[in-house]
Amino acid sequence: MDFSVTIKPSFEEYKRFNRAVHAAAPGARVRIIVSVLIILVLAGLVWWMLGFGFACIAYAVWALIAALMLLKAKHSVRKAWDSNALLRENAQTLRFTDDGLEVTTGSGSAHMEYDKIYRLIETKTHFYIMTAVNAGSGFPKEMCTSEQQAFIRGHCGRS
Repeated sequence: MDFSVTIKPSFEEYKRFNRAVHAAAPGARVRIIVSVLIILVLAGLVWWMLGFGFACIAYAVWALIAALMLLKAKHSVRKAWDSNALLRENAQTLRFTDDGLEVTTGSGSAHMEYDKIYRLIETKTHFYIMTAVNAGSGFPKEMCTSEQQAFIRGHCGRS
């Protein structure tokens, strides 16, 4: 099978890519669940030891810290996007062949055999082909037919 997908860079797609990669990291869900449980247990201990008022204050402080961490993460993504002109200005073409994946941008091209792809992350709406732990390309599934999607699943690494 031989087909290609051309990806135009946008900040929204870059944010979606970052969210998907972080959510697919090993243990991400476990860390979130454990963190929430620890906060609930600590809030319960503060309530039991110091009373309802102190528990409300402690919970508000923890919520503020979580909100600040989220804002910092969003700022980091925006800063990375703004500082990388190569990422912002170059459309990318992914050509899927029987021999491997060819990636072409305005600044060059590369060929990668399918068994060298680090990982395929699949969401409900997108494919993210990871060439390394923190590098890859993503595109909407709607850009491919169902046969092409099956080809990607079968050839682009483990999901």
